[in-house]
Amino acid sequence: MYMKTYEIKLTRSQCEELVLIHQNTYERKAADRIKAILLLNQGYTKEEVARILMLDRNTIRNFARRYLEHGADGLLDDNYNGSPGYLSTSAHQELKEELKRNLYTTAKQIINHVKKTYGVIYTNDAMVKLLHRLGFVYKKTKGVPAKADIEAQKGFIKEYEKLRNSLKKGEKIYFLDAMHPVHQSRPDYAWIQKGKERSIPTISARHRINVNGVYSPCDQETIIRRQNRITAQSTLELLKGISRKHPDLDRIVIIHDQGRAYTAKGLHERLPPNIEMRKLPPYSPNLNLIERLWKLFHKDTMNNKYHETFSAFKNEATKFFKSLRGRKEELKTLLTENFQLIDTS
Repeated sequence: MYMKTYEIKLTRSQCEELVLIHQNTYERKAADRIKAILLLNQGYTKEEVARILMLDRNTIRNFARRYLEHGADGLLDDNYNGSPGYLSTSAHQELKEELKRNLYTTAKQIINHVKKTYGVIYTNDAMVKLLHRLGFVYKKTKGVPAKADIEAQKGFIKEYEKLRNSLKKGEKIYFLDAMHPVHQSRPDYAWIQKGKERSIPTISARHRINVNGVYSPCDQETIIRRQNRITAQSTLELLKGISRKHPDLDRIVIIHDQGRAYTAKGLHERLPPNIEMRKLPPYSPNLNLIERLWKLFHKDTMNNKYHETFSAFKNEATKFFKSLRGRKEELKTLLTENFQLIDTS
């Protein structure tokens, strides 16, 4: 009876794929199967590969058959029973597109989709491995404004780049926004000894501070004011202060969101003549650079931090804003003009 030889001849991309999978697998059996295929491809006989891996010749032959019939999937599934079904390369691509369009909370949901669509059954472990190979990881979704308009965002970025590239001496850009942090602790991730827990005291705080500020990507300048309320009048005072601080600037472009304090009727008519206001597209906090500064504030001042009194909290906030004068290199790296688009379509 004739027995197939199952010769292995890999392309360069197939070799690279197997090497990558081997580097990312922690299962010895799967690693041995991959090494067997790579060794066969290098010209070693099945007997030689069997000696190297301390296995028998028929096992090496079985590895070769599994790979030739089912690709890398056939090497990774420990529940292989000799004749399982596997997705084809085209089905892999179709599954990738499906996962891009729709969110699946569990691997079991994807297993059910694959079974219903292709008639192929995967174990949970095999599906997780496949998802990793297809470039997917299990992580938390991120909330974004539901009404974000991606085309409006692209339009803003195009106009901003034009503005930024055409700035002359005596012209400067600032991003404007307000923040209202509440006196409260914010539990966050930290390195904690295995098997132990760490607690952060919290309080039922109702006091907050109101901050209005600007950030310039031109030189990492920050101008922050703590105010009782963020209104059109308090905003006007902040902008007049910028103009007084920089009498050498002929043009100051203020980029802001569409909050009432920045778009109130009559505000623009009362501005210093060298200040020009430009609105961001609606629902686009991702385009306001100073939003990243507020995230840094929360990280440094509130995350895993406990301030027993409101006065202590205010002092910590003041200390943070004063520290920004000596952190310009950090801000330059963190608040880059590399804008992320929000697409909710």
